[in-house]
Amino acid sequence: MSEKHAHHNHSHSGSHSHSHSHSHAHAHGAIIGRMRFAFLLNLGFAVIELVGGIMTNSVAILSDALHDFGDALAMVLAITMEKVSHRSSDEHFSYGYRRFSVLGAVITGLILIAGSIFILIEAIPRLIHPQQPEANGMLMLAFFGVAVNGYAAYRVSQGTSLNERMLMWHMIEDVAGWVLVLIGALIMKFFDVPQIDAGLAIALSLWILYNVFRNLKEALKVFLMASPGSASVEEINSEIKKIELVEDVHHSHLWSLDGENHVMSVHVVLTAAASMQDMQKVKSQIKSLVKKYGIIEATIETEVSGFACIDPEHK
Repeated sequence: MSEKHAHHNHSHSGSHSHSHSHSHAHAHGAIIGRMRFAFLLNLGFAVIELVGGIMTNSVAILSDALHDFGDALAMVLAITMEKVSHRSSDEHFSYGYRRFSVLGAVITGLILIAGSIFILIEAIPRLIHPQQPEANGMLMLAFFGVAVNGYAAYRVSQGTSLNERMLMWHMIEDVAGWVLVLIGALIMKFFDVPQIDAGLAIALSLWILYNVFRNLKEALKVFLMASPGSASVEEINSEIKKIELVEDVHHSHLWSLDGENHVMSVHVVLTAAASMQDMQKVKSQIKSLVKKYGIIEATIETEVSGFACIDPEHK
């Protein structure tokens, strides 16, 4: 039932959906605000890095600048996808557009992987043929980089969506990168070992690749309609079976729209003596029960004991 239709029939449920949509819109605005802030900061800082990298003759800073431009591109994509994901359902996407947020996380992750591979390609030859950059300029840029990107990472870390979590890794990558540049610049200021900078860059890239693959795995599970980790089908089934008049539960299907909001469908067998009112009561109890698992929509088919279910088993 649409919110408009619900409002027409029941003013009470209409007011409830209005307050819910208002808080949802507020949360959505906060997500977009955090992501837009991170993008502007990243893009601005990438320009500073480009100039600073040329001035200090640091290939590490130049490759980081290119990486940040890639990050900024990924963020534009993520913000666009996040905006689309909060559209209401229509005839094209009956469940709404929430999964576009996950798509944004997947594409952003792929860009991040490409950036990390680029750093590896740049850093490995520098171990063999090192170049000595201007350490004092690198130190100044590194202090600035840690402060700016640290604040951006803190802002984005307040989010819970897959999209924001992927963006947070962009920010953490930048912070860790600048910490390594800072360490490398300090060592190179006092010792003639430019290889340290390249070694740290390689270690950072491998660490980021590991974390991005972990987030990508979670996003792909959403696409492949895996049961969400926060809710167990077996646990929910056992909870439903405890409800009065319920004899059995089967055809339980649980999947996630975006990693946070889940959908469930289930067949519930009631005792032969159950009336229509009993069926409605059991459905209401189940819908209330599953909300704590992050299930925003549950489709419940009630059956009476003694009648065979004709739907196929998904073995």
